[in-house]
Amino acid sequence: MPQNRLLAHFLAGVLLVLGSGCSNVSSSSSDDNYQPPAPGRAAAYLKGTNFSEGGLFGTDHRAFAIMVDMQWVRDAADQWDHPLALAPGRHTIGVEYSYSNFIARADLPLEAKPGVTYQIMLEDGHEDGPDGRLFCELWIVDKSTGKSVTQVYHRQVTGGKKGTIFNVNK
Repeated sequence: MPQNRLLAHFLAGVLLVLGSGCSNVSSSSSDDNYQPPAPGRAAAYLKGTNFSEGGLFGTDHRAFAIMVDMQWVRDAADQWDHPLALAPGRHTIGVEYSYSNFIARADLPLEAKPGVTYQIMLEDGHEDGPDGRLFCELWIVDKSTGKSVTQVYHRQVTGGKKGTIFNVNK
């Protein structure tokens, strides 16, 4: 009986130590999240993009900003179609492409001008060759002119299972 009591106290102590370690972990602070410029200040805006495939299993292809200047955009995937306010000036925009369980990311430099709305663009496909790697190209355009304001960033798409069908937007 004393051994069982000793074992119970030991296990209770281990659980207490493990549990207390979890309580010290803080959730993401607001310092880690992007704070748009104050209303009324001249701002630029950035929107994500989306296109859907038709058919029974059609899925959305999306590209959206997940970070601005190394700060997370809160609820980025759900807010892809809402204009994200940016202070005028130089920014690094962390962009994510998602399609089903496929993903690609790139950091795009952007010189934001006041009053201009920008849009993240995407194109996906298979590279030539026997392996036919999946890729995504990401860039940003000025919505009013349609002209690119960044170079095109070519990224390999990861995720999915071997042999998964990846539809190409062409």
